This record gives sequence, structure tokens and C-alpha cells, in this order.
Amino acid sequence: MIEFSLFFDMNGYGFFIWSAYLVWLFLLILLILKVILRKRLIEKKLKYSNLEKYGVNK
Repeated sequence: MIEFSLFFDMNGYGFFIWSAYLVWLFLLILLILKVILRKRLIEKKLKYSNLEKYGVNK
């Protein structure tokens, strides 16, 4: 159990290291969500464009 606490403590720098990891993870999740939402928006625009031009849903 002591080894486990030493791993998270990281010689006194644990707070800074783990908070940096959390910020990095948060930003990564935001970027992934942004890409997914942008893809959906583009698909909707293409679907509407095809419907408007050809009267067909592709």
C-alpha cells in the first residue's frame, strides 16, 4: 500500500503532474467531441443539399 501512495505522491510533485494529466484528458475529450459533432453537422448539411438538389436522401 505504501508503494501505491508513493506512486501518486511522486516526490511531492504529484499534485502538479496529476492535475496536468487531468487538464490534458479534459482537452482531449473536448477535441474528440468537437470532431464528432462537426462530422454530424456536415452529414446533415450534405443530406439537406442532396435533398434540395435531387430530391433524394442519400
